[in-house]
Amino acid sequence: MHTAAGSGGSNVSGADHIHALPLREHVYGRLQELLIARTLAPGDHLVEERLAAELGVSRGPVREALQRLHRDGWITLRPRQGAFVNQPTRQQVEEFFEAREVVERSAAELAAQRCTPEDAAALLAICDEADADWARGVPTQQMAGHTARFHRRVLLCARNHLLLEFGEQLSQRSRWFFAPLVSTIAPRAWAEHREVAELIAAGRAGEAAAAMRAHVGQSRDSYLDTQLVDDTPPESIAFRRTRAPSGSRTGDAPRARRARA
Repeated sequence: MHTAAGSGGSNVSGADHIHALPLREHVYGRLQELLIARTLAPGDHLVEERLAAELGVSRGPVREALQRLHRDGWITLRPRQGAFVNQPTRQQVEEFFEAREVVERSAAELAAQRCTPEDAAALLAICDEADADWARGVPTQQMAGHTARFHRRVLLCARNHLLLEFGEQLSQRSRWFFAPLVSTIAPRAWAEHREVAELIAAGRAGEAAAAMRAHVGQSRDSYLDTQLVDDTPPESIAFRRTRAPSGSRTGDAPRARRARA
């Protein structure tokens, strides 16, 4: 474990200081990008004062951003210790890939039914660009960008706004999971991308859905085989915001049981 934004720690600014409003949104977005890139890695201790100094803002927006990142499942706030970047649990990994499989398998099937020749050409062009860049040895983050473009293009070809919305909700988390894997899975993953693209272009919906399902499954297995996973069961369902119904008093039940004991 190493301390982020600490004394002698890594420089997380990476760009000009943030000046636009609303600051809390920009600070949240900047920190999320640093988490996705693993500049702020699982286990890192996030020091509020030093993050504020690196980003050129006051501590208030940083505190708000950290609280939101905690609610969204990116970090953990520990009493009297501070904020720490989460290490994904096995349950979180399984839930993420289950959701991704449902969305992307459905998108691939619909895309094969609905894509135009122009859609098919765009999908295959992304594959060609990725193959060429991989052969040239471009940085892994650029390869990750090709991957995000490919999966978004499949969602667009499906022409279903809700699937697109669900896919975009998963996209940031997907980038976070795959940042450390790009260099090791790229050749296989892009061969699978091309297979999916060709099946979509040929209008073979069932086969495209099956190929996408296999692709997501292979990605899940690669993650579990190569990344540290916290096997501790999470206290609540991963990546889901829960809130007690208005007017409910969740703390009353335990007191009532103690009173009857």
